[in-house]
Amino acid sequence: MRNISDSKISYYARNKRSFLSNPRYKSSGRVKTKPSFNQLIKDTHNQLIDKWGPYLEVNDPALYESMTGKKAKKPVVEVSDSKEEVKKIDTPYDELDAYQKKRDDERKAELEKARARQKKDFKFNFVKPRKDWSIYGGWVNAHEPVNKGRLGSTQEWRKEKPYPVYY
Repeated sequence: MRNISDSKISYYARNKRSFLSNPRYKSSGRVKTKPSFNQLIKDTHNQLIDKWGPYLEVNDPALYESMTGKKAKKPVVEVSDSKEEVKKIDTPYDELDAYQKKRDDERKAELEKARARQKKDFKFNFVKPRKDWSIYGGWVNAHEPVNKGRLGSTQEWRKEKPYPVYY
């Protein structure tokens, strides 16, 4: 190694260890910038593949292959010949369906009753809106003094105003 004076060597080169351990200088290399347009397209494409990839692989393999560049796996279909394995599925939803139909009928009946009541009780009310006089302030009597009912301290004409003295 050559002998170079410390004044010729940069501060960073002399103190590499302190620079690299200081979080202030560490974070400067990881500044986030706005993503480019191509990066946004790639992110959107990857999100689409993550969300819809398995569905496209089964239902539209040509589209899946064009998007990913991978060959789509062929779906595995199990076929059984015995009739014993194929069973009629009993749905426990019969009670629920009956209850929902019953509730729908009750709601329709209530609506009809409410509409019939509204037709009977309907009245036209022609009421003129009242004017809000509070926005115009209070009424003033022209024959009474303005300072009536006020204390002496609030009567401006009784106060002595100091006039400026010119030298």
